[in-house]
Amino acid sequence: MEQATGVQQEQVPVTDRGRRTRAALLQAGRELFEERGWADVRIDAVAERAGVSHGTFYTWFDSKESLLRAIVAVVVEDVFTATTVGPRLPPDAPYARIEAANRLYLTAVTRHARILRVLDSLADTREEFRRLRVDVREAFVRRGMEGLVRLQELGLADGALPPRATASALGAMVESFAHLWQDPGEHLDEDAAVDVLTRLWAGAIGLPRSAWPDGASRRPT
Repeated sequence: MEQATGVQQEQVPVTDRGRRTRAALLQAGRELFEERGWADVRIDAVAERAGVSHGTFYTWFDSKESLLRAIVAVVVEDVFTATTVGPRLPPDAPYARIEAANRLYLTAVTRHARILRVLDSLADTREEFRRLRVDVREAFVRRGMEGLVRLQELGLADGALPPRATASALGAMVESFAHLWQDPGEHLDEDAAVDVLTRLWAGAIGLPRSAWPDGASRRPT
């Protein structure tokens, strides 16, 4: 089973009560970070929102930073799992697999957009969160690279493309587009957004026109 790696997980509690308490702190922290941003959230506010004592917070997290790391770990695992096409589509349907991955990614990132924006704002100024953002991206780049290599081996992608650089560039395109697409000013519905991303991705890797659906292959790229 594929897993998102590189994002440090906190120790998981072994009792039901511990799991409930930790989950309440994660939910409270996420809500407050999304509502107030990083700077205006205090640990006592998280504990109060979660319905636990200030001291209980430190049973599970040693700082506000460790709380955010744990929240991001949960989010990344959800996005990674939600965007795994896996056996949903056959390996000999590359265009459909790219399309499905793009649709799943837009949906998942939109669901977590507010907390991911908190991470991005911190990554621009704090080294530990910059590294965390790099680790998050690495899991997706690695998966994209592995997919591209499979297509190259099948003769369905340009064999001259360097896998890592290509996966990194295309992943950055989709990530940036996903953030921009959430702006109402873009005026693109989900189907149109997925169509644009998929045609750009398929064209960039040199996917043969014979592997494109008839409707997509007739459109200009």
